Amino acid sequence: MAKPAGDAMATLPSWTEPGLVWAPSVLQTDDDGFVLSYTSLDSRSGLQCVGAARASSPLGPFVDGSDDPFVCQRELGGTIDASPFVDDDGTPYLLFKNDGNCCDITTQLWTQQLSADGMTLVGDAIALLETTEDWEGPLIEGPSMTTLGDSYWLLYSAYDWNSADYSVGLAQCESPVGPCTKRDGPWLANHGDASGPGGAEDFTDADGRRWMLYHAWVTDKIGYETGGERSLFAVPLDLRSGEPVARGLSEDSAD
Repeated sequence: MAKPAGDAMATLPSWTEPGLVWAPSVLQTDDDGFVLSYTSLDSRSGLQCVGAARASSPLGPFVDGSDDPFVCQRELGGTIDASPFVDDDGTPYLLFKNDGNCCDITTQLWTQQLSADGMTLVGDAIALLETTEDWEGPLIEGPSMTTLGDSYWLLYSAYDWNSADYSVGLAQCESPVGPCTKRDGPWLANHGDASGPGGAEDFTDADGRRWMLYHAWVTDKIGYETGGERSLFAVPLDLRSGEPVARGLSEDSAD
């Protein structure tokens, strides 16, 4: 069994506050470094924003010596849910969500190119998707991108994370910067004992097999305030007729 290796970023930058750091993701760069993206409270604006810290090992210690967040769309409610993506040519990108649901602003999913070391934003942020469908409710969030077959695929979560209505959507993209077209959704909804799935990310194991990770409520109590619990799930990710499928779940979770 794996053992905790300690605090990956024990020292926080001056712009944020202890106890308010969450949603980590790690990018391995082409110079054998590692960049930790995370969400935290920007004490100056009172909004949630994304920071970036660098280390020479995935175990840390990660260091963020900045005076300001790495990405903070203050005019759009702040920024959360950073997720890295590396294209086949080695170009890194960072996907994120503007946290507009905090302030009655439309939520969108964004992407922006990164420098080779992952510590500098290149060009402008590009909006890929926004809230448009009834099943998405008031927001979309949690973007992650992958390639399967000849296409780029964007996974995202929608609705209220603290409810059984939370679900995963899917969009096909022409490139890491779009344009993206939504598939009818939700792509992954309640199934079996799992309610409100979200936070989908994919990975390839040591044998070259593709998997998708996501979390879901697993008791008859939904929401932390009722004593509910969420667990982490892993399912094989395949292509069927040119479309991504979570093997063994897609038929059961169709809307």
